[in-house]
Amino acid sequence: MKIKKVRHRGLKRFIDKNDPKGLSSYKIEKIRDIITALIVAENLKDLPVLPGWRLHKLTGQRKGFWSISISGNWRITFEIQNDEIHDLNMEDYH
Repeated sequence: MKIKKVRHRGLKRFIDKNDPKGLSSYKIEKIRDIITALIVAENLKDLPVLPGWRLHKLTGQRKGFWSISISGNWRITFEIQNDEIHDLNMEDYH
């Protein structure tokens, strides 16, 4: 899927320049795996369901967004529109 908009500055820098500044070093490899899987998948159905990722759709005020677990309370969240990723973010939303 094509990433149209990234909200987190460190995540954007990592995607655009492979520069991990602004991201925790112990999360880098998992973040790389998740971003790679999102880019390679043609749509959400093609996204691999890997143990520990806990991919799920959010509800309430976050309805329409999806979440993938990085570690602890940290998640990569995003919205899918026309098989494109919008508002990609890394956040602790708990």
